[in-house]
Amino acid sequence: MKHLSLLVLFCLFAPATLCAQQLTHKDVKFKYKKGYVFVQKKEVLKLRYSIGYFYVSDLNTGEEMMYFRINDNETPSYFDDDYVKVFFNDSEKEFESKSHQRILMAQMINEGVFDSDWNLVEENVDKFIRKYDENISNRTVRF
Repeated sequence: MKHLSLLVLFCLFAPATLCAQQLTHKDVKFKYKKGYVFVQKKEVLKLRYSIGYFYVSDLNTGEEMMYFRINDNETPSYFDDDYVKVFFNDSEKEFESKSHQRILMAQMINEGVFDSDWNLVEENVDKFIRKYDENISNRTVRF
């Protein structure tokens, strides 16, 4: 009986974040041949690929929201220093990360950068940039 009451108390007072399912990069797919970003096998955003760039657009309007630029850091045959630069079009904000674009997209979804209609939430974009920007290009030494 004691264990049951503790379990009930835990369920009543547990934060919602413990119960919410977190996405991983495996839940996010960039299918550029089909032209969509899939989250848990559901089309949520349009995607267009051009060499080194992934352009992400609203599914309904087709308006470009953001894009990922894959940067080889001027070393095309050395992959350990590659990074992704993400540009948000409306706010003209950007950040850099060594993480793969699918990992970044999963992190953005988990951090609430998108609302339920897959529009960007500016306040959460700002928080995300402050939290995850690695500022790689400013700390890279060029000779």
